[in-house]
Amino acid sequence: MSRLVPFLLGAALGLVVFGASADETAAHPVTPGNRDAACAHCHENPHEGEKFTDCASCHATDHFAPSTFGVEAHATLSFALEGEHEDVACRQCHPNAQLTGLPGECAGCHIDRHRGILGETCTECHAVTGFKPVEGFDHARSGFALQGPHAKAGCESCHQGANGLLLRQGKGGACSNCHESEHGDFGRACDTCHVLEGASSFAGVVGAKVFDHRVTGFPLERKHNAQKCGTCHAKGAPVPDSRCSSCHLSPHMGQLGYQCDDCHRPDRWSLARFDHDLTGWTLRGAHFTAACSSCHTNQRWIGLTTECWDCHALDAARAPASVDAHRFGRTDCSDCHGAWKWGF
Repeated sequence: MSRLVPFLLGAALGLVVFGASADETAAHPVTPGNRDAACAHCHENPHEGEKFTDCASCHATDHFAPSTFGVEAHATLSFALEGEHEDVACRQCHPNAQLTGLPGECAGCHIDRHRGILGETCTECHAVTGFKPVEGFDHARSGFALQGPHAKAGCESCHQGANGLLLRQGKGGACSNCHESEHGDFGRACDTCHVLEGASSFAGVVGAKVFDHRVTGFPLERKHNAQKCGTCHAKGAPVPDSRCSSCHLSPHMGQLGYQCDDCHRPDRWSLARFDHDLTGWTLRGAHFTAACSSCHTNQRWIGLTTECWDCHALDAARAPASVDAHRFGRTDCSDCHGAWKWGF
């Protein structure tokens, strides 16, 4: 009997324990009335051995993740979560669940794409609400103030690709780094001819003429000065020389040579200033006021005779038949006619 009593008591205790509901056996030992129950009794510390005993300050008893340590709680620390930091997963800033000894500066988590050239105070240009657009940076600090169309260009236009590589190598600033020269080997001091200030587009920059063309030996006068640069300096075309034929086709088909300024001026091409005395046939009387094409038909400028009949044969045919001189063909017209007046 004395041996049976302990056995019965043990059996009764087993029924009580193993007969309890699953909810009762699964109850978490940490309760508001029992916060001293150590989590380490059942759980390994995921925070790299850091000594934290109050796990419940960040984790709930019904779920381990996500952490209950939110944005408001983080604001009580030295690094408040603001802007885009609010939506970042904890593990992105806390590698290996590390909680202490983390950097507070931007470079601790973000790669400095400027390689230290612009310093370590990222907030001078970037905001936590968004890395782009950059609104706070004064580009003049770099030694290259953004003027005209440069002020509207996206940062990546100059700071990415081959252009960005040159800038990172300290070779930036030259127009040729980003812009292809249309003038061949004409130097790289583009600002001696083109101005950025006041231009709303690069097309406006191209059209800004501040170059002193006199240094080329060909001063721009009259109509030449009103032309756009590209009229004479076409992209990809050879550099024109000072001869008119570089840009203008000769209507005389080379009969008079190519020294066009002997007769023509930049103000009015059609107003010829040729000294006809040089031909040996001086223009007198009505000949002086006649249009060049009256005698020089079909662009014939050489090989003309000085005989009246060669130009005035039709005039003779229309004249009265009673005039004997007209009936016998070629004759000396000056016997009857003068240079100032054809009729009597």
